[in-house]
Amino acid sequence: MALTGFKNRLKAAMVPLLILAGVIGIFVFLKATKPTQPPVEIQQKVWPIQAMTVQVQSLSRVQTLYGKVESFRLVEVSAPVTGIVAEFPVKAGDDFQKGMKLVALADSDLDLPYQIAKADVADTQAQLNLEKLAYDANQKRLEFEKKVLALKEKDVDRNAKLLKKDLASKSVLDKSKEALVRQQYVVVGAKLSVQEHKVKVSQLQARLKKSQANYEQAKINLERGRVIAPYDGRVAQVSVAQGNRVNAGTKLLSYYALDSLELRAKIPAEQLKSVYEGLQSGETLSAQLEMNNQQFELPLKRLAGEAETSGVDAFFALPDALKILRPGELLQVDFYGEHLKDVFAVPYSALYGADRIYVIEQGVLQVKHVKNLGETRINGQSMVLLRGEIAEGAQVMTTHLPNAISGLKVSVME
Repeated sequence: MALTGFKNRLKAAMVPLLILAGVIGIFVFLKATKPTQPPVEIQQKVWPIQAMTVQVQSLSRVQTLYGKVESFRLVEVSAPVTGIVAEFPVKAGDDFQKGMKLVALADSDLDLPYQIAKADVADTQAQLNLEKLAYDANQKRLEFEKKVLALKEKDVDRNAKLLKKDLASKSVLDKSKEALVRQQYVVVGAKLSVQEHKVKVSQLQARLKKSQANYEQAKINLERGRVIAPYDGRVAQVSVAQGNRVNAGTKLLSYYALDSLELRAKIPAEQLKSVYEGLQSGETLSAQLEMNNQQFELPLKRLAGEAETSGVDAFFALPDALKILRPGELLQVDFYGEHLKDVFAVPYSALYGADRIYVIEQGVLQVKHVKNLGETRINGQSMVLLRGEIAEGAQVMTTHLPNAISGLKVSVME
C-alpha cells in the first residue's frame, strides 16, 4: 500500500514536468522552423536639386547707379537793358525749333540806345575830322606868323642902324621893338595851337573808341533783346510775362538744346579702378536703362574733373529716343564695367557664404572655393560673377540646401 501510494505521488509530480518539457520542445521546434528575414540595408537619402552648366566666358561686372538728367548747354537769358517785355510766345516746357523767336523787348527800348550810340560815334568822328582841318590851318598860320616875325626883326635892325646915324628917332625904334614882341607872342600862340593838335587828336581818338564801344554794346543789346533760338531745344523756365517792365540783368527765361541731355551718376570709389582700366584699354563702357519695357544703351561720355571720397561723377549720353526726359529726373541704370576674362555667372542661390559653391560629381556634391567678383546680369536676371578652378561644362547646384556638404547624394531634376 505504501509503495502504491508513492507511485501515485510520483506520477502526479511527473505530469507537470512532462507538460513543461513538451512546451519547451514545441518552442524550440517553432523557433528552429521559422522563416529567415533578409538583413535590413540602410540607404542614404538622395536629394532632388536643380543645377546649371558652367560656361567660362568674358563678362562685365554690373553696378546699379542712380543718376539725374542734366543739360550741359543750359542757357539763361537776361534783359540787356531796362525795358518792356513786348513778345513772349513760349512757355515753360515748350519745344522750339532753330530760328524761332523766344522773347523780345520793346523796339523803342532797344533802338533808342542804339541810335544814341550811333550818333555819338558820328559826332566824335566829325570832331576828329574838324580837328585835322584846324591843324592844317594852324600850320599855315604859323608859317605866315613866322614870316611876319622875320619882317619885324628886320625892321628893328634897320631902325637901330638909322638911330646910330641919327636918321631915326628913339621912339621909332621902340615902336618897332614893341611890334616885334607882339609878333613873337603871336608866333608862340600859333605854335601852341599846332602843338595842341596832338593832344586833341588823342582825346578825340579815345572818345571815338569809347563811343564805338558803346555803339557795339548797343548793337549787341539790340540782338540780345530779341532772342532767336540758335538750335532745336526746350524752354526750361520762364521768369517774366509779356508786358512786364524789367531792369537790365533781370532773368527772362532759360532753355537748353535737346541734344545736350545727359545722365549724371556717381560711380562708387571701389569700382573706379576697373573703370579706369577699361577706359585706358579703349573699351566703350556703357549703362543700360529699362523704360517702358524697352532697353536703352547709354554710352559713358566722360568722368567729372574732380573726385570725391564716395566716388566720381560719370556722364552718360542719352539716345534720341529719350529726348522727352527733363533735367532733374532721377533714373536707375545698370552700369557695365570692364570685361573680365575667364569668369562665369551663377544664380545667387548657388552661392554659399561669400566664396563657396557645390559642383556635382557622379551624383555627389563637392565643395569648391571661388572668388566673388560682384554682380552681373544675364538676360535681365541678376547673377553673381565668379572666378575659380571650375572646369568648363561642370554642373553647379543652384538649389540652396541648408544641409549641403561634400559627399551629399543628389539627383538633378530635369
